[in-house]
Amino acid sequence: MMMLQASNLSLSYGSQQVLEDVSIKVTTHSRIGLVGANGGGKSTLLKCLMRELPLDEGKISVPPHYRIQCLTQNPHLTAGNTLKEELYSVFTELNEAKAEEQELLEDLANLTGKEREVALKRLAMTQETQERMGAVDLDANISRMITGLGFTLEELNQPVELFSGGWQMRINLAKVLLQGADIILMDEPTNHLDMEACQWLENFLAQYPGGIVVVSHDRRFLDEVVTEIAEIERGSLTLYAGNYTSYMEQKEENRNRLIAAAERQQKMLAEQQTFVDRFRASATKSTQAKSREKQLAKIERIEAPPASLRKMSVKFPLKNPSGREVFTLRNIKKAFTEKPLYEGVSATLEWTKEAPQRVFILGANGCGKTTLFKLLMGIEKADEGNIVFGNRVELGYYAQHQLQILDADTTVYDTLEQAMPATHQSEIRGILGRFLFSNDQVNKKVGVLSGGEKGRLALARLMVTSPNTLLLDEPTNHLDIPAQEAVESALKDYQGTIICISHDRYFIQGLATQIWEFHEGQLVTFDGSYNNYMKKRKQLLAEASAKKAGAVKQKLVIGQAPNVVLAEDAPIQARKDLKYLQKNLKQSETKMAKLQATKAELLETMAEPAVVQDYLRLDKLSLELESLEKEVEKEEAKWETLALQLSAMGATV
Repeated sequence: MMMLQASNLSLSYGSQQVLEDVSIKVTTHSRIGLVGANGGGKSTLLKCLMRELPLDEGKISVPPHYRIQCLTQNPHLTAGNTLKEELYSVFTELNEAKAEEQELLEDLANLTGKEREVALKRLAMTQETQERMGAVDLDANISRMITGLGFTLEELNQPVELFSGGWQMRINLAKVLLQGADIILMDEPTNHLDMEACQWLENFLAQYPGGIVVVSHDRRFLDEVVTEIAEIERGSLTLYAGNYTSYMEQKEENRNRLIAAAERQQKMLAEQQTFVDRFRASATKSTQAKSREKQLAKIERIEAPPASLRKMSVKFPLKNPSGREVFTLRNIKKAFTEKPLYEGVSATLEWTKEAPQRVFILGANGCGKTTLFKLLMGIEKADEGNIVFGNRVELGYYAQHQLQILDADTTVYDTLEQAMPATHQSEIRGILGRFLFSNDQVNKKVGVLSGGEKGRLALARLMVTSPNTLLLDEPTNHLDIPAQEAVESALKDYQGTIICISHDRYFIQGLATQIWEFHEGQLVTFDGSYNNYMKKRKQLLAEASAKKAGAVKQKLVIGQAPNVVLAEDAPIQARKDLKYLQKNLKQSETKMAKLQATKAELLETMAEPAVVQDYLRLDKLSLELESLEKEVEKEEAKWETLALQLSAMGATV
């Protein structure tokens, strides 16, 4: 069996030993999750496997013609390329074959005899190359890939530089997956993916024919995708069979077993040493004592496992609880540059000491989740509606992009000091130490911190302000698993209200008491856990869609133009105008009813399991739905215009 094999790798940066005697084998059947603390060497190992770093010791063996691709966290895209051109750019051999084919086709018109025969043979070879590389299916594969990752087919012609950073990461992911390498190395592939894209990627990787090594802090993703866990700790690599949950159980069992064995051995050694010390000089038992002493010297000592790596320590105190009502959303409408996010959004959130709420907000990227937080914080204003806060509500905001709330030019120490009342330096340093900032690290400028470090500092700043209502926007992004677990534990213990945006399904299931999801510009609310919500989600979203459609229909019924009665001596032209308006109004109502019926059928089709898994068809239906909704809006506007004209013609009954 062919494999990528790394043997006894060692690598250090100065005095820091990053990897020490690390060995790992990756076959085309491997599904390996690479875990460990931030800075522990996971990304470094991927670079070593790609032969991008010089090793101090060790060897990496790769079979000839073995194709290995690596997804990094820094996308490399060519400005000016459309999305389609960027995706096609990875197929170098195919592109060369196509270019040669085009050149040969142009030359054939001017060639005769032997030169023509040679050209025809070369043309056949280029066409065979294209067939071997799947050129016929490439467009379909690209369409399936990008729709699965959340793009629309229309965006294939959009320049890559117009996509946001998160969408550029998705483009990079698509480029790696499309190449069908023998082994894919991936560094945090689920960062910037929403839940639906995460689930699509899990399904894709489950059927992928090659090997996978993935660095990820997404515990649900690791549970669904991998069959082995490779843990890097203190430079050493340990393999565990199974997914992430199995690894955690095995690690705890192994640790407890080793501690117990070490304790038993220490007790036995102490008893034997006592015997030796007591009878070493005894006339009758000295020989026996010396024999035991020799045996003790030969026994291999069981070393107790080293202490766990230092972990972040978080606790969110609740000094001043809010009143029962936290806030009420009343018919909120918000749009940007004429693009509507939502309309008529209403909800009420309450707090009680017995049942503090932990609300998780779901929805596709761009649906307005972060915008809702900005509305709550007063950073943005609603176009319509209002937000009413209850008594004593004190908000604390953790932004997804930390430089929105942290000053890049301020040091770590000053950032925390400015958020607190006058406090002794040792106490401030102590708090920073709990968030893994020690010694000279506290003097670093915020602008040079890594994503994980910024996240830890923002959490420390949030903790010392002691709010009673937390707004958390992707708080586990960039945090390693130990830090995620620390945050999760702190939030479980927190007695205030939590409203959280997250795509981390493991995190959500462990904490959520309510789920809110934005769907077609509406807010669907559910009282219960994430798993229970997912069981009922399809039904709840369908009901929301039906309610929205019903509201439009009801609006038409309630808003029908009044029955206009003209005087007996009214002009003939007025009567003609009245008849014309009434006829067109009725035609508009009939068309509206047909459009709504078509939309209902379309939504029902899109909810079918077979369609949900067929991303090409789903994207096509989504485009149809988008076009249909535009037609509905257009017809509704036409109806309203006709109704107003009719109302203006005379007295009503």
